[in-house]
Amino acid sequence: MGFVDEIENSDEQLPHISKSRVKTWKTCPRKFWFQYIFGYRTGDTFYTKRGTRLHKTYELFHENAEAAIDAGTFDASYLEQYLPYDEVGLWLDWVDPFVVNFIRFEERRWHEACKHSENPARLWLPQEVEAEGWLDEPPVADSPPWMGYADAVLHAASVPDVDRDEGYVILDYKTGKTPDPKYREEGIFLEGEFYACLFEDELEIAAVAGYYPMNDDFIVAPLDDARREVINAAVEMMIGSRKMADFPIEEQPLCKWKPGKDNECDFYRICSSRWGCRGGPGPTFDDAPDREREEPTTQPGYGDRWLN
Repeated sequence: MGFVDEIENSDEQLPHISKSRVKTWKTCPRKFWFQYIFGYRTGDTFYTKRGTRLHKTYELFHENAEAAIDAGTFDASYLEQYLPYDEVGLWLDWVDPFVVNFIRFEERRWHEACKHSENPARLWLPQEVEAEGWLDEPPVADSPPWMGYADAVLHAASVPDVDRDEGYVILDYKTGKTPDPKYREEGIFLEGEFYACLFEDELEIAAVAGYYPMNDDFIVAPLDDARREVINAAVEMMIGSRKMADFPIEEQPLCKWKPGKDNECDFYRICSSRWGCRGGPGPTFDDAPDREREEPTTQPGYGDRWLN
């Protein structure tokens, strides 16, 4: 019996369902199989390193600000002082636009908090950073627990882009480009719905949103029961089999979008996707391998939207 056969015939279950698992499955079921069932581990790319370091920078900023508030020395006239200057290597390469715009976002939140409170510091300070949420009894039979981390839980009254003043905003920092509206349904909107599932029993949720410091964009994810059904269906399918054939390839721009290994899916070199290859769908890149089509590569019509 080969290694893949051992994996496919194993009784091992996913330990939990996370936002990244749902998003990965919706992006490409085969990528999900490689990453979460086969267990293939990949190294960091330029983009993942940048994201990790910027997230840590934002987290330390709030920790420093909280320490100043507790000490009675907080000064909102110069928020940059709460950046982690003792760990400047985390963020020095990405000051503009990622840190500059983040500070602008926090300044806007400060001004909004001042409209609602004579003591705005506590209203401006996140209720929690890196908040952990668990759903031990998910709405899918035989599903493992659902879990995830929200980058920040903000008081709604401190967020100018949210109409409600009561409750909390679950915020996810996004260090990539602001997505085109046609890609948001299976991206930021689906992620927002997942966060709502995790936290709605603990918090009064005013909104779930993503902040994109590259473009200083704030996108609220509209919550929708129909989107929850999409998540439930995805979970049913990802836990229903361990066989690679049940996780089809979706050939799409996220397989490979430019020359260079930093500009392709982590599994592109071991996958049968022909995106970017000669004779395949989409553009052709000189460093893409020559590949024959795997049959079947997709469910009927599964990748058709990428060919327009």
